[in-house]
Amino acid sequence: MHDENRFKAAYQAPSKMQSQTSSNSTVAGVNTVYPSGTLRVCDGTDHWVYNSPSHSFHRSHEEASGCKPDFGDFSKITEDLVSAASIGRDHVEFAGAQRECELVRAEYSAAVPSEIPAASPSVRTLCIDRAQRLVLRDRVERGTGPGTRMVETTTYSRYERNTALPADLFQFQVPTGYFVDDGPQPDLLVENGVYRLSAQIAPPDLISKVEPESTAEAVQAAVFGIVLVSFQVTAEGNPVKLKVVRGLGHGLDEKATEAVSQWHFRPGMKDGVPVAVGPLTAAVSFRRP
Repeated sequence: MHDENRFKAAYQAPSKMQSQTSSNSTVAGVNTVYPSGTLRVCDGTDHWVYNSPSHSFHRSHEEASGCKPDFGDFSKITEDLVSAASIGRDHVEFAGAQRECELVRAEYSAAVPSEIPAASPSVRTLCIDRAQRLVLRDRVERGTGPGTRMVETTTYSRYERNTALPADLFQFQVPTGYFVDDGPQPDLLVENGVYRLSAQIAPPDLISKVEPESTAEAVQAAVFGIVLVSFQVTAEGNPVKLKVVRGLGHGLDEKATEAVSQWHFRPGMKDGVPVAVGPLTAAVSFRRP
């Protein structure tokens, strides 16, 4: 199996981050491409994860999730280090040119799980530009079981420090009508015959929506982003019991519920019968003019 991931990321301490990844996977000679991949945004309060194939996203509090980079974090590189030695030099294409770097081979101890008795310590080979204090390539090898080995190589093509970042870079934005994915839920009645989403419940399908209108107050204050609206969908496909669970103020919360109240759904189904489903949470997007 071979996976290839491309990424770009921006970080602003202590709790703002945006990273985007796209993936190519090859299993038994069959290549699968995920061109849009995953978007992660930490806006200083919440951690958002958006997966384009499913058109859904997840929100958690930044404190609980830990907004840490998937790549480029070398803060714990010396933990469990057994030995390290320079083994030569190499070249890596970086910022459009070939850059010389020093090869350093580091060996780490490994906590061996009892169910993988043949697992071996990790070996990490880094190509380091000493002058710029940059890791240009990071190759990790580890045994994962009898006759099985995993090799992960990360090559960096561009890196900037202390660069000016757009003001809206850490603002999470998805199209109106995308839903929060709350993960698997028990198949339980929540109240008066309204079902939670679960493996036994086919979710409602949004078949018509109204885009929200901004307000003069929000435009003047340059406020934009998403309002999260929670609601139930009746067996007839109508949204009811609307409630703003994350707002923007400046009249946008009211505009969001006004738009959602006009949406229509193909209702959720249980055993082939339309049922009321909820609560669902959808994004209502207000973009910069």
